[in-house]
Amino acid sequence: MATRAIVFAHLISGCFAVKIDTTDTLSTSITTDTLTDTLTDTLPTTITTPTTIDPTDTGPTTIEPTDTLPTTITTPTTIDPTDTDSTITDPTFTTIFTDPTVTSVTVTVTTEPPTDCGNGIVEDGEECDDGNSSDTDECPTTCKTAVCGDGFVRAGVEVCDDKLNDNSYEGCAPGCSALGPRCGDNVLQADEGELCDDGNQTAGDGCNACLTENLPGECGQAVALAQPGRNVASQVEEVECDLGLPAEGQWSRFVGSAGKRMPTAAPPQFSCGTHAPGWLNGAEPAPADGVVAREVCFHWEDETCHFKVPIAVQNCGPFIMYRLPTPPTCALRYCGVD
Repeated sequence: MATRAIVFAHLISGCFAVKIDTTDTLSTSITTDTLTDTLTDTLPTTITTPTTIDPTDTGPTTIEPTDTLPTTITTPTTIDPTDTDSTITDPTFTTIFTDPTVTSVTVTVTTEPPTDCGNGIVEDGEECDDGNSSDTDECPTTCKTAVCGDGFVRAGVEVCDDKLNDNSYEGCAPGCSALGPRCGDNVLQADEGELCDDGNQTAGDGCNACLTENLPGECGQAVALAQPGRNVASQVEEVECDLGLPAEGQWSRFVGSAGKRMPTAAPPQFSCGTHAPGWLNGAEPAPADGVVAREVCFHWEDETCHFKVPIAVQNCGPFIMYRLPTPPTCALRYCGVD
């Protein structure tokens, strides 16, 4: 009978056990065969590789599912009201106001002409370049081809161009081909504040600047402020400033789309076509009060009276006029309201 030995190897608590079939003859010599452990090791289903985080890295590498993230990330934007280069018209730019009645405003920042505009060579960013400083030809100093709506009156082609060209009072008609309704067109526009219109600007004939000459005091000398963008309710996006007013003040009244009078409560910032809108801080006088002293405040940096200037006010009966001096800086503007 052949010699057979059946050997079972088990790892039991670290011991080696051998079971021998007693019916067989055990070989007198045992070789140094290598026994293979046939047990199946149980391996973890997931192997985690330790991650080393640089302690100098201040940025989070992992966002826990329990973290609460803000639904809106707001990057604060500061606009200096004295920055005269911030002409606003871009509909893609939104600004958040602190006034709860205002949710957004669309603004546009115009860019300066290319630095080489005016050298007579059409380069990147230019539509034209005729090498001169005229704003009345087919290529203004912006190096953009002249069009109705650019604010420049092209000689021999356009009658006017106020950028809006919407036929507003004292403005320009669509297409830049005609003036809009205005004082001196021999048509009485009472809704625009005209008391008369004799078709001329001659003083002493009973109608001067569309005002009758029997008004009290200096009321007949008031200059009409007709720009639509002055109105608190306007959507005009151009940024304007009143630095063009005389420093000693000028009697002015609001007419037409600009409004009828100054607001007596602070408009939201960036309204009235400017950065810091101006409003009358005080009550309107009665006609019997004559000329009274008041102040205009300008709303900026969440302060309704961040800037202020002294003015004079008079109730002329058909309208109220204001002696408005140059504001302290730019972009500040006097506002109107219906």
